[in-house]
Amino acid sequence: MAVQVTLKDNSKTVLNQLKGNTEAALNAMGIKSVNLILHQMRQGYGKPIRITGDLQRDVQFEVDTSDSSVTVGNTLVYGKYVHEGTHKMTARPYIRDALTGEKHKKQLEEVASAALKTGF
Repeated sequence: MAVQVTLKDNSKTVLNQLKGNTEAALNAMGIKSVNLILHQMRQGYGKPIRITGDLQRDVQFEVDTSDSSVTVGNTLVYGKYVHEGTHKMTARPYIRDALTGEKHKKQLEEVASAALKTGF
């Protein structure tokens, strides 16, 4: 008795799923990064980094799927002075502090991992 086995190539479907999941993971990491930064701005330095709220509203992210990266930051000119400080103002590196701690790295890895696993 002969057994017939048929193989089906699903590689294109899997690659498309991975591509979509990668973009979803990058977006999820961008959203989580913005939330971590806003939390740092509100609670990380004893008093919030806020006068008008413009700097907090300006925290944003951009995904670049061509190199699988997420850029997070501010576009307002004075954001760099708040972050890095000046000769009159102490630095409050809210972006670096929000994204570099082990706890925060783990949270970013978890949201990326969850998005990458979707559909598998």
